[in-house]
Amino acid sequence: MRYKKSEGLTPTEAVLSGLCEKSFLNLWTYPNLYRKAGKELSDLIVVFGNDILIFSDKSISYPSTDDPTLNWSRWFRAAIKESAEQIWKAEKSIRSNPVQVFLDGKATEPLPLQLPAPADMRFHGICVASGAAERCHELTGRPTLCLDLDVVDAGTPFSVGSITNQRSWVHVFDEVTLHRLLAALSTTRDFVNYLEAKEGLFDGGLFKGADSELDILGYYLWYGRSFPAQNGFFRLEPDLWHQVCADKQFQRGMQENQVSFLWDGLIEHLTTHYLDETLEFGNELTMSEWEVLVRLMASETRFYRRILSEEIIRRVDSVRAGEQFKIGTILPSENPEIQYVLLVGPGSTEEEHAAYREDRGRELQLRCIAAKAARPNSRYFVGIALDGKQAGGGSEDFCLIDTEGWGADDTAGAQRVQKELGYFVPGKMVETAIQVDEYPESR
Repeated sequence: MRYKKSEGLTPTEAVLSGLCEKSFLNLWTYPNLYRKAGKELSDLIVVFGNDILIFSDKSISYPSTDDPTLNWSRWFRAAIKESAEQIWKAEKSIRSNPVQVFLDGKATEPLPLQLPAPADMRFHGICVASGAAERCHELTGRPTLCLDLDVVDAGTPFSVGSITNQRSWVHVFDEVTLHRLLAALSTTRDFVNYLEAKEGLFDGGLFKGADSELDILGYYLWYGRSFPAQNGFFRLEPDLWHQVCADKQFQRGMQENQVSFLWDGLIEHLTTHYLDETLEFGNELTMSEWEVLVRLMASETRFYRRILSEEIIRRVDSVRAGEQFKIGTILPSENPEIQYVLLVGPGSTEEEHAAYREDRGRELQLRCIAAKAARPNSRYFVGIALDGKQAGGGSEDFCLIDTEGWGADDTAGAQRVQKELGYFVPGKMVETAIQVDEYPESR
């Protein structure tokens, strides 16, 4: 194993770690980091390209004095305000000392991922505050904390707004809302897009609040992952989230997304072999070199992972059923800079598998080069080779070609490969337009 990381020091931190690894995946999720020996940095950090998510987890028992205002004030200070301060302190520390981030309390095991330059860092602060849900429901009838942007600090019980001397927005979730958010926004890109859109909504000055974070999420999803412009001050109607969840199209969309976890599985399968140093080829790559390949794949949204997974399954099934001997395909990413080159081979006997895999790997690289000629405006070409039939044991190959800095000679070479081998030749390559609804009306 290339490194060992914490799984969370407390029960709630372990739960948070498990939730984040499921959504943000193993390679980018790090619980209990330290800035120096004995000095904790944060409860959990997700590092994904230029985006750095800082989580502070506070499980605080709700006070039970005879003074309700005092109870809320004490809980708010311990669960939310101190959490926000921890997040801002961690951000400052990372910006000023990006190499001083460690996996262990003795500060001997550095963070394996290289952090971006301070000027490129985009921070997102998340406070996970648990312990008040039962009392909140008892006294207000609401199961979760309310958002009220007119509130400062602990000004109104069970309502969260801004914090005195606030350096940036900190998103406050509790034990109820965090699970629902990560179920609906189960990739780094989906989650970050939501946080950024919500901050834009807050900064716009017209939004006043909602009974629950989940109502904001429902509003965002209902309007195509955006917040529509408003002409005046507004507050969201209560129970909006349950209205969205009851919608048949929304339910079907969530069901259809189950196939998308094939894409997550490819990423985690590949990552596990790299971390365990059990790859057939590529164990010698540095973490920075390796991480680019899987981060490109993990940059896809949940909806687009569904599209990619369905297209992979369709082609594997075609080879498996004998409809085609072998399939080579360009699958475009949601990001126009990325193209996926899929090669589904026929499989081989166990005796022939070594030679078969060597030939398949070579063909995959050549197809990625030819794909540059077919898609000259894209930069990254991620090759994925799979077996349609597994008579001799299945295997997978992955490769990445980054064409940044390619000159005229490189481009001419790609065009020769395309022409001589007949890969993705204009006029011969079949291009198919796919129409997919995220929330389909019917099956």
